[in-house]
Amino acid sequence: MNRARTHFLVLLVLIAGILSVAPRAGSTIPGANGLIVYGQEVVPDHYQLFTIKPDGTGRNQVTRGATGATNPDWAPNGRTIVFGLEKANTAGIAVVAAGGGKPRVLTPKGFQGQPAFSPDGKWVAYERDVTETDNGIWLIRANGAGLHRLTRNPFHASGECGCDTDPNFSPDGEWISFVRIKKDHELQALFAVRPDGTGLHRITPYSWEVAVKHDWSPDGKRILLTTNADFVRPGASANMVTISPDGSSKTDLTRFTGGTTNAFAGSFSPDGKQIVFRLEEGDTYSLAVADGDGGNVRKLTTGKGKPRFIDWGTHQ
Repeated sequence: MNRARTHFLVLLVLIAGILSVAPRAGSTIPGANGLIVYGQEVVPDHYQLFTIKPDGTGRNQVTRGATGATNPDWAPNGRTIVFGLEKANTAGIAVVAAGGGKPRVLTPKGFQGQPAFSPDGKWVAYERDVTETDNGIWLIRANGAGLHRLTRNPFHASGECGCDTDPNFSPDGEWISFVRIKKDHELQALFAVRPDGTGLHRITPYSWEVAVKHDWSPDGKRILLTTNADFVRPGASANMVTISPDGSSKTDLTRFTGGTTNAFAGSFSPDGKQIVFRLEEGDTYSLAVADGDGGNVRKLTTGKGKPRFIDWGTHQ
């Protein structure tokens, strides 16, 4: 074997070794815990986005103005936030700097919401109403190009939501989970589909009546959910659980009963060790943080307004 061929083979081995340990494009790498973003009602039926530190200090208003802001999701680098921008008779997807500023709208006119970044930050998945009876999950590039459909909800009919909503990428980028609504506030289940639109399947039974908001753990081994979200079981509380991505290994994080105290899932912390959620105690609502097993609850905010659309970002 000549020297040139020997050097070539050594180079191939070195490249293979580097590729075997380097993170794949699109993977979410666990990071330091940064700011928590959430929606707060500033006037009736009008939400704006706020950020807060995990210790409850440093609250900052990110969005302002006549347009409403909902359903934020952090970019992988923790520098920008994608969210639903609501105006009269329209709703779109926009991006804003974490510290605030003028939003940049990504989507065409119409009704769109519930956006989420892909792990590499290049794509945004979101819910879109094409017409009153045509709803599904769509993808668009983070620069506003490449719009295309992934799913079509088969239950979208007049008078019912019939929505596919709250898409979230798995940390490896191989799946997009979302909530399929068969009957609004009664029959809601978690589904998943590949980013190319194949492999559609249901993960949870409709009887769980999961909340729209859910989240993947940074290692991709668990999904955080809320069950009995719309109180379909009278007198029972809404509680947080985690499951494996195939729907197995259900683990209860909270065990509230009676319906007056409830826990609604927000998201995992970037280090995977904590969760942020909304704690409801009668008419008092708190933005709260707990350990990954649901214990050691700490309240960050407390008041009458519901903190909603909660997401925990990485440190900038």
